[in-house]
Amino acid sequence: MNIKLVLSLLLFVRSFSVSSQVLSVALSQYPNKQALIIAVHGIRKDTLGTILLDENGKGSLAFKSKQLQAGLVNLSIKDKAYLSFDFVLSPIESPTLICDMEFVYAQNTKILNSPENDCLNRWFDKVVQCKQKIGIIQELNKLYQPEDLFLEKLVNEKQILDNQLQKILDTINQSSLFAGKYMQFKMALEDKLANVLESSEQQAVAKKYFTQIDFDALYGSSMWYALINTCIEAYGKEGSYYETFGSDVVSNLKRIKNEQVYEDLIEAAISVTEQFAWNRDQETIVDFIIKDNRIKNPQGKLLKVIKSYNLSQGKKAPDLLITQRMGTKNKTIVLKTNQLNEKYSLLLFYQSDCGYCETTIEALKNNYKTIIDNAIKIISIAGDTDQETFIKSSSEFPWSAKYCDLEGMYGVNFNNYSVIGTPTMYLLDSKGIIIEKIATVDQLLAWIKNKSL
Repeated sequence: MNIKLVLSLLLFVRSFSVSSQVLSVALSQYPNKQALIIAVHGIRKDTLGTILLDENGKGSLAFKSKQLQAGLVNLSIKDKAYLSFDFVLSPIESPTLICDMEFVYAQNTKILNSPENDCLNRWFDKVVQCKQKIGIIQELNKLYQPEDLFLEKLVNEKQILDNQLQKILDTINQSSLFAGKYMQFKMALEDKLANVLESSEQQAVAKKYFTQIDFDALYGSSMWYALINTCIEAYGKEGSYYETFGSDVVSNLKRIKNEQVYEDLIEAAISVTEQFAWNRDQETIVDFIIKDNRIKNPQGKLLKVIKSYNLSQGKKAPDLLITQRMGTKNKTIVLKTNQLNEKYSLLLFYQSDCGYCETTIEALKNNYKTIIDNAIKIISIAGDTDQETFIKSSSEFPWSAKYCDLEGMYGVNFNNYSVIGTPTMYLLDSKGIIIEKIATVDQLLAWIKNKSL
């Protein structure tokens, strides 16, 4: 055999083995354009690549390494904001997407060599058709009396449709395709979780569903945010499952295989606990993260959360480093938290342009007499970077201990107290021991009331 031919074959085999997944695109209406392929990951969108279309609108994207798992991706054309098309990309498929129209959507687009997209489109259409027919029959039922003969036919027809729908659902639930997972997530949002706020029974359904979610699959579905936030409704303070969110998150983390999904669920869960002041749930999650030791080098928000774990109830609060302007120089003094000269101290970390902070500060001002009558000293530390803004916003505070080092959220005190968001409040005793991390002024007032009982 000719040696050049042998070398050519070897190069072909090598290139094929390195890049065995290829996405081909044929968009005849977009010659010489750039097609962007963006994957949906949790609440992020990651660009997988750019396809340079030729004069016929054809091009391909060869992946250097296979995607870790199937998921939803988005096709768009640069400078064509109106074009946005979602489809499934699987690591075991090399599909070809074809559309000869200007607007790309499911009804005028073919995706060849893709069982994932074939099944997703077929299942979606069948489910929609069955549900539409069932909905029409249910509306017709309202127009007939029980003795009407036609009502019996409607009942029989609905039973047939219910059976057809169940067969489709059984097929979807038994499928190993991502398309099956996607349809399950979509139907959970539309049916199973639609009425989570209506009753304790529906909340029980949502809680159970949350503990069974395949988060690895959910990560690429574009429904990450919607499903998590819908299930959260089951854990409200007035419900039966209050303070079980943390343990349920932990059970989910134990099942997750993908490292990025693991970290992103932690971040999502921590954001939830911060938003609703579910401090015990956050401690449960952080305690697991530390013991699990799966994240070797935590960064950013997660690092702050882990550090804040050391500031939980019963721990010594860090001393405060206060920077003050003395002439042309800055002078830093130390306020030792065990020498604040009051029975209790409330540390308030805030920002002047923060809406939640304004609400909290207004509540502190309105209840200031009650607070000081209970021997609580307020010390506010601003995360501002402008001296004039700080002075203007703090001038109406009735308390005198108000500080700002103009370092914003990166100031030493914000760092030492691992402040993730504002407002953040800590209640200390006379020895500088943290009594409680306070989320709202109402929580502070409830603590005062319970203390006096």
